[in-house]
Amino acid sequence: MTGTAEIYKVLAASSSVLALVTRTGTSPNYVYDIEVAMIEPKDWGINDSSITIYQSGPDSLGDVYDVFHTVNCRANTEAKAKALASAVAAALHRVTFSQMMFYCTLEQPIPPADNTDNFNAPVTVRVMGSK
Repeated sequence: MTGTAEIYKVLAASSSVLALVTRTGTSPNYVYDIEVAMIEPKDWGINDSSITIYQSGPDSLGDVYDVFHTVNCRANTEAKAKALASAVAAALHRVTFSQMMFYCTLEQPIPPADNTDNFNAPVTVRVMGSK
């Protein structure tokens, strides 16, 4: 357990995050564009607002978790990507979950690489806790 699944659970339960993420399907069976993955699924488009979560730092070998994750908050405008990143940070920052605490920092937005890409406002999440 490194915190990836716990980050996903918190974000998937946050109404403020879900309100900003692209969804498909019909109520009550919506599918939101939130995945534990380094690369977005191919069926997500550049106009979608999405979140990918992955561990970006090494595993902690001690008795205490101290592991870094990246939450990529992507959208078709810089403002939407920043709003999504702020909602992610608000949902996670200083939240305790399963003997873990999350500490978030908002990184600078990354512009699209080309016309097949969108804006990315990464959030770095430090996961700390006892094993």
